[in-house]
Amino acid sequence: MTRRAVLSLSLLLLLLTPASAEAGRIERELVGYSVQGKPIVSWQQGGSEPDFRVLVVGSIHGDESQGMRVVSRIRQNLAGRRGPKGIGIWTIKSVNPDGSASGTRKNARGVDLNRNFPYRWDGSLDGGYNSGPSPASERETRAVMRFSRRFDFDLAVWFHQPWGRTLAPCDGQRRWAFLYARLSGLGTGGSCDRGRYPGSAVSWQHHELGTTAFVVEFGSGLQTRPVIARHARAVIRLARRMAPG
Repeated sequence: MTRRAVLSLSLLLLLLTPASAEAGRIERELVGYSVQGKPIVSWQQGGSEPDFRVLVVGSIHGDESQGMRVVSRIRQNLAGRRGPKGIGIWTIKSVNPDGSASGTRKNARGVDLNRNFPYRWDGSLDGGYNSGPSPASERETRAVMRFSRRFDFDLAVWFHQPWGRTLAPCDGQRRWAFLYARLSGLGTGGSCDRGRYPGSAVSWQHHELGTTAFVVEFGSGLQTRPVIARHARAVIRLARRMAPG
């Protein structure tokens, strides 16, 4: 049996295994595959037909791992509970599993996935920010785009490192990013972020789908358990504040 076949069989067994009553309601879904055939898997927790949909991504750069711990903590916090009323939370540990496995920023083809999305894609980027040969050239990027279009998320929070601040967009989304900064304790540096990040996931989600999407940048290195726990709570508290009703 090939390595790809083993991965596919393992994933199928994972997706077909029902969550126990103690673990609470969990729906696992295959988002797509990486270049090297590793599965990208989402967990959905909360209501089966939520009015407000949240996406949390722990890592898109393989050498930025602390957001994956936040995802694990969110899953743990929601296990065995009904979750916030009317809110569905989808979590993905990494949309770049090849990079996460090797501890490298880019995917297995040497592309920075957070510069590969179509909105404001810039083909002149290379080196550490190689944007790929064309917009959405990477299978991981396309998988996230399909997934985002399918669920049309109201809120998306993407974790990064190592700038050590919440990046509040300088538009109507800033109020929610600033609120997240207060809830999590990770400030914005006192103002909105005027950086232009061509081909980024959050910019594409906002401009293509209208999603409120922003980046949370941990500082470098290992974060303490209380910090991880505070961010996991902040995601859920923000969703409650934003959700209608």
